[in-house]
Amino acid sequence: MITLHIRKLLLLILAIIFTITGITQTENKKPIALVARSYADHIVLRYFATTPALFNTANKLGYIIEKSVVVNNTAIEKLRYLPLKASPFVRWNEAKWEAGYKNAAFTDSNELKLAGLAMAFSDSAASAMKGDVLSDDLKSLKEQRDNASMKFGFTLIAANRSKLAAEGLALRISDFDVVAGTTYVYRIRVNQPIKTNLDDWVYVQVQCKNFNAAYLRNDTTIKVIEADKSISFTFPESTEYYAFNVQRSDNNGITYKKLTDMPSIKLQPVGYINKTDYGFVDAGLINNKKYHYRVTVSTLFADELILSEFSAMPTDQTPPPAPFLKSADHIKPKEIELTWEMIEKDAGDLKGFTISRSSNEKTGYQKITKDLLPTLTRKYVDKNFDPDGSIYYVVEAIDTAGNISRSFPAYVTLIDSTAPHAPIITSAIIDSLGKITITIQPNEEKDFMGYQLLKANQADHEFSVIEETFNDSIYSPKYILYDSTTLNTLTKNIYYKLYAFDTHYNQSGPSKIIELKRRDTIPPIAPIITDYKVSDSSINIKFINSSSDDVTYNILLKRIMGKEKYDTIFRNNNSNITTYQDNNIFSNNQYVYAMIAKDESGMYSKLSNSIILKTILNNRIPAPVINGLYDKATEKVTLKITIDEKLIGKKIMVDIYYRVDENEDWKLLITAPFEKGKQFIHEPGKGQKKIRYAAKLGDENNKVSNFSKEEIIIY
Repeated sequence: MITLHIRKLLLLILAIIFTITGITQTENKKPIALVARSYADHIVLRYFATTPALFNTANKLGYIIEKSVVVNNTAIEKLRYLPLKASPFVRWNEAKWEAGYKNAAFTDSNELKLAGLAMAFSDSAASAMKGDVLSDDLKSLKEQRDNASMKFGFTLIAANRSKLAAEGLALRISDFDVVAGTTYVYRIRVNQPIKTNLDDWVYVQVQCKNFNAAYLRNDTTIKVIEADKSISFTFPESTEYYAFNVQRSDNNGITYKKLTDMPSIKLQPVGYINKTDYGFVDAGLINNKKYHYRVTVSTLFADELILSEFSAMPTDQTPPPAPFLKSADHIKPKEIELTWEMIEKDAGDLKGFTISRSSNEKTGYQKITKDLLPTLTRKYVDKNFDPDGSIYYVVEAIDTAGNISRSFPAYVTLIDSTAPHAPIITSAIIDSLGKITITIQPNEEKDFMGYQLLKANQADHEFSVIEETFNDSIYSPKYILYDSTTLNTLTKNIYYKLYAFDTHYNQSGPSKIIELKRRDTIPPIAPIITDYKVSDSSINIKFINSSSDDVTYNILLKRIMGKEKYDTIFRNNNSNITTYQDNNIFSNNQYVYAMIAKDESGMYSKLSNSIILKTILNNRIPAPVINGLYDKATEKVTLKITIDEKLIGKKIMVDIYYRVDENEDWKLLITAPFEKGKQFIHEPGKGQKKIRYAAKLGDENNKVSNFSKEEIIIY
């Protein structure tokens, strides 16, 4: 009798037999399943009848196979077909089986056994060839040869795994009468007397071309899960294959060892139509070691093709032992101390601890430790908790792989020593008489008692207490406070801050310091003119700026001798500037200069000492005008000089100067006689972006001009 193990295996095989082929009679409504594979010089067909009854008929009568060349725009049913040589193809007789065994004498013994199984199950009268090919459980299978479904299922399994079995059963033929690059259509039906009916034919179309053994290769199709001491992976099902084998390399892909004893198949119930994945688990591995895998798949053509090669590394996912949080005590007003233990000793890969806090026992925990606490740490003090809310803590242990275990939560009962929140000053106003009004946003603590107001003349000085509202207003706290200050002082600012107190005299943190500016009543000190220098074209004034701290401008004034009103010629807000050159003068005139300062309050100083200066008679000839233009093509500057009409007809010499930076000394470029319309060419140095030019004139009487205005060329 067949064993229980074999009976169960039979039921599974019958349930998945059509899933293996990827073609079912129910889905395709065809009596024969047909697939093709092309090689450079031949085409292989694989096929089988899809029911046990039709399969038995085909075993006796064979299969008719016809072929046609594809013609464009012609339906495959209307092509002109010719039978293949040797059609119909029938199951081998015993003589051919014997010859097949002899030709395959040196092939894999498993293939010979499968061929023997196919021969025996496809004909109950067949005898075993080449010894006992149906040994062990296969003998008991032979005893059940009258079971048509069983024979049908195992015969197809044998044909899928053995080329010899498929050829002997007439379920595989090779057509060498082909031309490379040509597309053919094959059609097949069981060789039995039937009425002409196109629905009985099954078709397949294939182009003759070289077979690519790597056509299934896709290294990204595998979905890998790296687990603790194991690696599992899945990949999608396909009609291209029905089973798979797994190989593993432990030496970086140099050699591979097979992990599957036989091809693994995917089992699913009969009638299940949804797609599922193949899967495999490799367990008992070493964590953090890289393994290389190769997955091969079994096709209907009795071969194994590489589907994918990939690498994976199992990782430690076992968390360390959970800490035991012994206590969480409010030891000081702003300190909570946590103490914990590690009860289990097996924590060799422990990396450290973190502390998390929440206002809810079950959710919302936030990490409060910035860095990982060392492995030997068993205490932690929290100084940044909210004293007005509920507080829960957990301690988390973390190992070197990042796995985390958590203690049970611990609730903290706070001591009643919570200070009020720091006060908020919403406004502070000082009026023209020095009276100050400070408005405070009311504190909302239930045990709030009052404020302490402090004052200083500098933000970094020690503040002095000027009022404590809780001394006389416990039941009626003040939120508007008053003060006053003198305005006639050199200290321009005044500073205030507040502390809040509760009924237990817990002091809050300080409020934000408020800065008030006193109204200024003292004018600034006047600047002083210290020196001067007079030329025929300018007057240079030296001065000392006002020494007052709140000065915004030092102002230089000027008037022509005989006039009463001064004009502002320079407003200086930079205390480092102490000179000014007045070029707006006329020769042989007298000018009066003085200075005044203005402060932040808009107050002006007294007028400084004044000086009276007479300008020198100017005998200079008019200054020229210089213009320049940069040519990108030649990378040169063209300069042109224009002189005053009064100088036309005189012998004039032109000096042209240049410099790269305004802080450099001028360099003489050229000295030449003036000619109207004459141009001067200069090639600037490489790597420059800007150059400056100026010119001056000289006549035959040795009179000279002032320098022209600078011509700045940017290129």
